[in-house]
Amino acid sequence: MHKVNLPLGTRDEFGKRAQRKTQLIDLIETELQQRNYMKVTTPVLEYQEVFADFDLKQMQTYQLLDNNNETVVLRPDLTLPIARFLSTNNLKLPQKFYYVGDRFKIAPPLSGRYNQQTQAGIEIVGYASAKAECECLLLINRLSRRLLQGKIQLELGDARFIDTILNELSSNQALKQAIKAALYQKNLPHYLQLISRFIEQPMFKFLKIWPRLFGDYQEVQAQVLKVGLSGQARELFEKIMQFADWTSQLPNQQVTVDLSSAPPQEYYTGLTFKGFMQDISDYLFSGGRYDQLLQNFQSQPEPAVGMGIDIDRLVDEAVISANSHKHDLLFFEPAQLALVSQICEQYPELELSLSLDLRHAQRNAQSLGVKLYRLNAQGDLEDAT
Repeated sequence: MHKVNLPLGTRDEFGKRAQRKTQLIDLIETELQQRNYMKVTTPVLEYQEVFADFDLKQMQTYQLLDNNNETVVLRPDLTLPIARFLSTNNLKLPQKFYYVGDRFKIAPPLSGRYNQQTQAGIEIVGYASAKAECECLLLINRLSRRLLQGKIQLELGDARFIDTILNELSSNQALKQAIKAALYQKNLPHYLQLISRFIEQPMFKFLKIWPRLFGDYQEVQAQVLKVGLSGQARELFEKIMQFADWTSQLPNQQVTVDLSSAPPQEYYTGLTFKGFMQDISDYLFSGGRYDQLLQNFQSQPEPAVGMGIDIDRLVDEAVISANSHKHDLLFFEPAQLALVSQICEQYPELELSLSLDLRHAQRNAQSLGVKLYRLNAQGDLEDAT
């Protein structure tokens, strides 16, 4: 017998959940099309080189060989294929793009995550202004209020902040990587041990409180002002606080910052943002600025801001009005097919009854709570309930 079990980490989608997912995607696509985004659909398979910035083994990607013995992967990310697309198509920039598609990464055992995940997203390419980030933050707020009763909490950061601080401290790459890892993991004992060698430096006051600099942005701001920052680190911090202040003025929007969190991806070069709900560990929205992304595919870099939306998680959490409208049934005989076509044109809300005979059709209509119609000898509709 053929195998009928699904591979680990995959699932079939059907019924109400599949319908909710389609509704949600349609809603997001309508929103983006109204805001003049161009849709881009990229292949599920890409050459391995497209994801050169990823550690594909660590990410546990699906890899295979094509007919030319070239390594191809099931895309683990949808932003890099957009960058590849832009480098191979002569499109006029600046431009706003959006996508909806599946990405594939083998989830850790017992994590409860699926290996195939549906993601929507936007890429705003060619805009160096902070207005591009504002567009993303505004879109998250709109979707949060429309789908999640305004429950999304935004967390802001900057992909350059940690490296800026560490570069001022030391030139020892191994030490900087160890400190960064301890910060990302919130491993406070190990972190304090690593920074103890900098106790005589002016920045040590900041270093001591750094792992705890997350939460309400105004509280974080007050703590940083007490210990002080200088140079580029201060400029980056002030920029994060400016975005936090702007975003907090959006309707029903909570804003936090985290000065020691990892960026969503390694290719980010500026402001980063993540959208969470309480009691949910994974974020539903994530993105930021990555001005050097196209440099991997062409000589001329372009400023860019992008954002991903976890469609599968959003389907589970979103409040979507279900289409519960029931259609009345039309019983017919196969010989009446041409006449049925005319009737369906005239009454498009009618659903064809596929029951074998009238008695079964009547039972089916009764169980569904709808009316049953049939065609009489003159070709007119009559109530057969």
